Amino acid sequence: MTRLALATVLVVLLSMLPGASHAAAPGVLGTVGNLIREEQPRADGIRHTDTKAIIAGLKAINANTYVYPMAGDDVQWTDLRDEFLPAAAAAGIDVWVLVYSPSQAGCCVSKPFRHDYVAWSREIAKLAASHPNLTGWTVDDYAYDLRTFTPAYLRQMRAAAEAISPDLRFVPTVYYPQFTDAFVAEQIPLMDGVIFPFRDEPYRDTSWPWSLSHQVRQLAQRLPGTEIYLMPYAYPLSHAAQKPTVSYVEAVTRKGVEHVRSGELAGVLQYKLPYHSRDLAWTRPAADNLARTGSGRLSFVVQQNTATKAGMWCGATRTATVTSGTVKRITFHHSDTRGPQDPAGHHVKQLLLNGTVVWERDVTADTAGTWVRATVDVTSRLAGATSATLQWRLYERKAVTNYVVDAGVDDITLTGMTMSDPGVENAAVWTPNLTRQGGPVYCSAQVYHENYGADLGALIAGLYATG
Repeated sequence: MTRLALATVLVVLLSMLPGASHAAAPGVLGTVGNLIREEQPRADGIRHTDTKAIIAGLKAINANTYVYPMAGDDVQWTDLRDEFLPAAAAAGIDVWVLVYSPSQAGCCVSKPFRHDYVAWSREIAKLAASHPNLTGWTVDDYAYDLRTFTPAYLRQMRAAAEAISPDLRFVPTVYYPQFTDAFVAEQIPLMDGVIFPFRDEPYRDTSWPWSLSHQVRQLAQRLPGTEIYLMPYAYPLSHAAQKPTVSYVEAVTRKGVEHVRSGELAGVLQYKLPYHSRDLAWTRPAADNLARTGSGRLSFVVQQNTATKAGMWCGATRTATVTSGTVKRITFHHSDTRGPQDPAGHHVKQLLLNGTVVWERDVTADTAGTWVRATVDVTSRLAGATSATLQWRLYERKAVTNYVVDAGVDDITLTGMTMSDPGVENAAVWTPNLTRQGGPVYCSAQVYHENYGADLGALIAGLYATG
């Protein structure tokens, strides 16, 4: 028996063991949406789906799955049928179809079958019967429309598909808070899986990745036997204070791939990853760079319509090495989006040395949007010390219910001490040392990437290649 054949037999035997994880397979790795149209209209006057460009972009990021969005005119359906599915099959790429829910009618209505989801089930199943690489479909924002998607209606949808293509998977998009006990009991048994968009619930941001593993494990425990597909936000999330950064998406994806390997997730599907240079999100405008100098800054945020409690905070902590010299000073620049016209005594910017507050400034003290220099002499506090723990943070002195703020720190200069990356240009240096106390106050190292799509795509390609 050859070594390859022996390895194949071992994989098969291991997969038959009780409790063996399906994560031995690579899992579903891909992206959702961002359909690219051809640059020029064809003879019919329509700019059709640019199948070649999409396939090339997907191959570049090592994706094995693309979720094809049904938005816009009827030509997207015929392009899917006549051109995209055959080309994707030749490239070894599986395809899912995304259909929009009734609650999204203000922006997006899927054609040609609109809000007739039994018809969508039937017609997608017909395509799948002749195109084996059409393996699944989803309804976006599914659980916002449970008056439409009752268990009885879902059974009709499933029956229409199963009569034609029994293997076609229905995997709706459901947000973390929507997995109520009633939903799990009534809806989940009628689904093949769910797409789980990660938004750091209940705070809805795209800056804080550390709640991901907890939420994945909670869903895996509550939905045994149901395939869960993580959807990181590579595209700005509505109502979030900040756009996702390269380091944030990379961190969420890396953790997601780890959960695929552990069997807690069945795959990772980016939300609107800009995978092609013609995507409008491929580059980020210079206005997105909110650093004082360079490309990075620390950011401390309380979002709009967010309640906090006194004593909550989020901080960025670093260890500095104390060097020779008689003077020890910490100099940095700080800014925020509030000013003297706003209520004082709620959000406070602070610097802590070895756990003790040595500097603080209310967010209303200075003109909004201006960078202000602060210098703190800590010579007496570091007498005889060889190291010092520094923490910049945003602290809630009083509770708020709707008092949005984004405070920044940048361009740190240390006298008598040394610390790597004082200009906050490398998110990887700062991110492991971020801590939040209480939840709705969060912080991040916001590093601007002009070439967002290219820089992020290279990282995703590496993660998908090893997935």
